[in-house]
Amino acid sequence: MVNITPSKIYVLYIYCQNGPSPFPLGRCRVPPYLPNAHLSDRYITQTDFGPGEWVRYSCALGYVRARGTYYSTCVSGKWTPVTLRCERKSCGSAGEIFYGDFIYTGVKFGDTATGVCNEGYQLVGRDVRNCLTDGWDGRVPVCEAVQCPELPKVVNGETNGYLEPPYFYSTVIGYRCRVGKLIGAREIYCTKDGTWSDPPPECKGSKSFSRARMSLKFGDSVTFVCDRGMVMDGPGTITNGLLPFPRVNVSNSECSIH
Repeated sequence: MVNITPSKIYVLYIYCQNGPSPFPLGRCRVPPYLPNAHLSDRYITQTDFGPGEWVRYSCALGYVRARGTYYSTCVSGKWTPVTLRCERKSCGSAGEIFYGDFIYTGVKFGDTATGVCNEGYQLVGRDVRNCLTDGWDGRVPVCEAVQCPELPKVVNGETNGYLEPPYFYSTVIGYRCRVGKLIGAREIYCTKDGTWSDPPPECKGSKSFSRARMSLKFGDSVTFVCDRGMVMDGPGTITNGLLPFPRVNVSNSECSIH
């Protein structure tokens, strides 16, 4: 018996027209690109695949499988079609805001939800939530009623009933004068901007002494004292020296509001 040992080994290459380089028959190059998906980590750097080898795709970050299979196989130098289809992950509702609502660009990965409060309420917390891989980030913001500052007291005036602060949006306060005439708005209310619709009114005018009748002797004096917040306009003291009668009609002094 004669043993024949081959002195050379021949490898068959197939040349593609205008191709960059020869490639062994039946083998596959890098798998095709798939929208919104990528090759599993173990295949990312591999560029040469033998017949029958397969690869696995995974959906990209923020995407989930909608239909199809994850695998493709190298057959006769070509990859079998990949039927995998990935779509953006849904985050659902961003939550419920009392006295407000969310305005959405959508509810899927990459979308945003912006919190908006009803009129007369202000938002506390971050207004925008983002749909990420694990759902909506952040927390549901809170809408709090707008408050108006405390009001100064009106000299010689009072409110119709007593309302304790804080004064929230749409609170109405009415005024009346104990002395003088009311100048300004009789009612003011707390606006959506946290300011009062008008400044508090003023009570202007004078307070005349009633025509009191009192018994005075010749030389007696009467002194008048104004209420707090008022000043005398005219003589504060009247002496019974000009009138011959023992009874004097007092009516010529007034207190003005300042």
